[in-house]
Amino acid sequence: MFTIYHWSMPDESVIPPIPVSLWSRPIRGARGPAPLHSRQSIAEAGIKIADDEGFEGVTMRAIARTLGTTAPALYRYVSSREEIIELMVDAAIGTPEQVEPGTTWTEAMLKLANVQLAHHQRHGWLIHAALEAKNFGPNTLVWFESYLQAMEKLAVPARAKMELIGLVTGIISLFAQQHQQSASSTFPFDLLSAERHPYLAATLGEPSSAPDPVGLFDRTILALCTGLTSSASS
Repeated sequence: MFTIYHWSMPDESVIPPIPVSLWSRPIRGARGPAPLHSRQSIAEAGIKIADDEGFEGVTMRAIARTLGTTAPALYRYVSSREEIIELMVDAAIGTPEQVEPGTTWTEAMLKLANVQLAHHQRHGWLIHAALEAKNFGPNTLVWFESYLQAMEKLAVPARAKMELIGLVTGIISLFAQQHQQSASSTFPFDLLSAERHPYLAATLGEPSSAPDPVGLFDRTILALCTGLTSSASS
């Protein structure tokens, strides 16, 4: 969704002009008739197409057809398909749930990460669409705010907190991708040979261990939280 592996405060003396994004423009002009559609309805149309037909099916024409209008008419609301993708991404990720008072910061991070993962699993196209979205929408900013609120009392630099958000999001994308691939029955180790890959063959041949009470996803998020913050504070 939002991946920031390297982050720093910008130097105000070299900040380039900021282009006007979809989110900073008024929803409708001061003149002319009231619009028949909204950014929300456009996003919902795009999400439905992506869920039903795949991300490649999201075109200006397809969305216009779903809304019962024409592709040129959509330019009253957006300037390009890329802006529609931004609307879709921000709508699909929703907003995070409130973290209960008294929750530890790692518990809060886990809860946020699991909710975010559920959104990505529900909308398999979200991983690829997020890479095309150039601007963060209002829902995305709420996610940033929630993660940072969870880390409010951590005595680590701001850079470490932003890096952790980026790494957590990367892990979410990885597990969401794995969720999509799990539907396939293809055996990924078709070329496995005990002679050429003895360690891999022995590892895969071991009997399944007891069920993991925590789960790999939660253990990975916890390891990121404790590992990154420990190195940042040392």
